[in-house]
Amino acid sequence: SSRAHSLSDKTAVRDMRQLCHTTPRIIRRHALARANGFTPPVTLQPQYSLLVREIESEIVPASLDANIGLLPWSPLAGGWLTGKYKRDTDPTGATRLGDNPERGMEAWEPRNKQERTWLILDTLEEIAKAKGVNQAQVALAWLEAQPAVTAVILGARNTDQLADNLGAASVELTLGELKRLDTASAPVVADYPYGKAGADQRHRDINVRS
Repeated sequence: SSRAHSLSDKTAVRDMRQLCHTTPRIIRRHALARANGFTPPVTLQPQYSLLVREIESEIVPASLDANIGLLPWSPLAGGWLTGKYKRDTDPTGATRLGDNPERGMEAWEPRNKQERTWLILDTLEEIAKAKGVNQAQVALAWLEAQPAVTAVILGARNTDQLADNLGAASVELTLGELKRLDTASAPVVADYPYGKAGADQRHRDINVRS
């Protein structure tokens, strides 16, 4: 907006950021800012993790095109990627889902029923054990390696968790490890336009007859 631009121009606000916008809105806001000489948004805060990768279909490419950095929130999917939850075992104790198993998008029952959830967690556990680190650090290292991600918003509940999460900065995943995680966590998307049917149509040859 002109008000936001005015504040930014006076250095009251250093940069503009966006929260959870859809792709058309990202493109529109960026185009309007450029057309009017305003300061364009430079960051976007989407939910993004090994369990939640749907933004890769459109939001990530749009952000790369607009030179917008991603600051993902819920990088550990509400605690799911830490390894604290076990298949078919109701969560207990001082955890997000132990306090409320029906909490938001990370609710226990829907994710427990998905085989994809446990494939991701099993792969995380295997890689973490092989590297001598914990699952949360591997999950964060994977996220930090994704295109357009400039920083990760941590949601630690105490200083021990914070120190543990920061340890992810020293974890380097190999191309093979990244590929294993990519494969295990491949997002489930509609066959059209994001799945194979859509991809086949986008990349097929067009023969023009004279």
